[in-house]
Amino acid sequence: MKIAHFGNFAPNRAGIHSAARDLILAERNVGIESNYIDYGSEVDCTFSRVWMKDGDITTVSPDWAIDEADIIVHHSAIPPQVEKTGKPTVMYLHGRPEYSFMLDWMKKTGCMREEIHRATLPQYKKFITFWEEHLNYWKYLFPGKDMGLVPPPIDLKTYSIEGKTHQFKPEENGSPNILICDMWREDITPFNSVIAAMKFAELYCPTAKIHVIAVPMPGQSNPVIDIMFGNLRKSGYLGRIATIIKNLDEVMRASDILVSPVGIETRTILEASALGLPVVAGTGCKLSSFTSDPRNIDNTVIAIKKCWEKIKSTNRITIKNGVRKRMEKNYGLKKTGNEVRILYEEILDGKKQLIERTHKLNKRNIDLKEKI
Repeated sequence: MKIAHFGNFAPNRAGIHSAARDLILAERNVGIESNYIDYGSEVDCTFSRVWMKDGDITTVSPDWAIDEADIIVHHSAIPPQVEKTGKPTVMYLHGRPEYSFMLDWMKKTGCMREEIHRATLPQYKKFITFWEEHLNYWKYLFPGKDMGLVPPPIDLKTYSIEGKTHQFKPEENGSPNILICDMWREDITPFNSVIAAMKFAELYCPTAKIHVIAVPMPGQSNPVIDIMFGNLRKSGYLGRIATIIKNLDEVMRASDILVSPVGIETRTILEASALGLPVVAGTGCKLSSFTSDPRNIDNTVIAIKKCWEKIKSTNRITIKNGVRKRMEKNYGLKKTGNEVRILYEEILDGKKQLIERTHKLNKRNIDLKEKI
């Protein structure tokens, strides 16, 4: 079985890339020959970057997909020449359904319209999500299409408790160090998480420092971001403020609590949990023991307080190991790889049956001609 994954190759810059990379590793882990093909690195992109590396993954040419692959996997975009092959295609639905809708609603991209269009193409055999909570959304948006569900992929070897740890500057270091590192997206932002963490520090723990990573680049965002953080810094509770960084795993190891507004196991929450970092998340997150409605500041403050009290009353190594064991029980390359393989085999078995029926029909027509 050979699987060609198409996506924007963007290490350290996009969760969709990390998920695609680990999905390929998961497939290789169970004996599937999988490759990453770069495409869609910029608007109206018409080329693929070959021999780019991220760990054990190196991008290959689109020719491999055309000549070798049994199944095409759509992560972000696929070249027209590959789509024209008509090979069975799988689309992974990485984003939250509401986010796809909001991008279209705000006229930033045609994200949801593009997803719905793909569902009309005959070569798209399955649409796969990583979150059970989203199945109802997608089954109504793609009526009659075959939906699949697999655990989100995460390389637990790469994201381990042991590893290089960031050292906060003395003026940035707190007790606890609270990390907030979700992207600022249209459907939900870390805005409320930042304010809740600041209120927690003011009411219960003035020694806390709040570190905010993945802040939009100056000049590339609405100017309110820069003005807002200028005022938030005056509180004295903010520590490190940064845009997208390459060593987020090191910062996670140096932190005590991750606060996220999201109620599903996003890439950020998966990586933090794999590193043993306790998470305060939005309601519904299965990887967190401390959840709240992210827009309810007071409830989020209480959730952070309970998490910090638990950390203080328990050996920190025990806390980290407990978070890690929960990850190992429910996630991992082998688990995801085995479940993905079942879905791929269903597609190829259907293709095989179609080929066999076609051969039988052709043979029947030949026999009829011979009799005539």
